Amino acid sequence: MKSESPCNASCLEHTLGVLGDKWTPLLLHALNDDARSFCELETLLDGISPRTLSQRLEKLVLEGILTKQMYCEHPPRYKYRLTQKGEALRGALHQMSEWGAQYA
Repeated sequence: MKSESPCNASCLEHTLGVLGDKWTPLLLHALNDDARSFCELETLLDGISPRTLSQRLEKLVLEGILTKQMYCEHPPRYKYRLTQKGEALRGALHQMSEWGAQYA
């Protein structure tokens, strides 16, 4: 009889639901070192539409992976930063990058 893994298929399904959207891993990589503004992220992620970037940022904030901090009131401007939960993804993203370097 097989023992149930603490991380079963539903854990993987949830993880892919959060990280599996196009641009999300690249967005997290862009935030790996420092907080960045929407405009900075838009520049770093060449080709992402403002609407898509906004959707990805909103989802990651709701998931607790990013924080959104206001740095200018008029007009309102925000910086995004990895939370502790987001920083915990660094190793997984690094391994994905290494896998891509080896097999892509």
